[in-house]
Amino acid sequence: MTNEEYLDKLLDSKLWFRNALQQKKIGDQILDKCIMNKDFLNKAKYNYTEYTSFWSNVHYHYGIGIENGLKGLIIHDAPDKVHYELSPIGDLLLKNIGGKSGKSHDLLSIAENAGLFSQKYKPFKYQQDLKTLRIVLQHLSDMVIWGARYPVPNGSNKYFKFDNSVLLILVYGFHILDVIEPVFNLFEKELLKLNK
Repeated sequence: MTNEEYLDKLLDSKLWFRNALQQKKIGDQILDKCIMNKDFLNKAKYNYTEYTSFWSNVHYHYGIGIENGLKGLIIHDAPDKVHYELSPIGDLLLKNIGGKSGKSHDLLSIAENAGLFSQKYKPFKYQQDLKTLRIVLQHLSDMVIWGARYPVPNGSNKYFKFDNSVLLILVYGFHILDVIEPVFNLFEKELLKLNK
């Protein structure tokens, strides 16, 4: 791919929104085909480890989907926040989208950078819902960075822990879909606008 073709794709927010929605579909498929499967649920009563592994991977795909969509918002609204450079051999290399947060997979920082909580997007009406979304984004960051990919955290005190303000059932149960669905709906709306 030429540098020009690469740059065209890099700055195509539609591509990022599509990828976000595809990652959501992958997570939904794992949820539907594996976790919601009657035989699997019966087996999970006796072996919770496999359930946890599948559920972590669902969260990974939801998290990476949200990251792609948020970066799509940044690319669309603030293309000057897309940083790339020419390598010594002349290849164009992406440094980050949205500054340091765009390189760290910190979904909360990327969301703030993308303006997700601004009046322009505001995915929720109530402050408590926004607070919950912030906490869920921190959890999904942990899944993207490490939690879903490896069997242990990368340090004895290095995994995201919830405080008492959010019920664990919200995140570890299916209620997480209620929290993240409006974010994916936003990405879909943005994609539809761009396709007109």
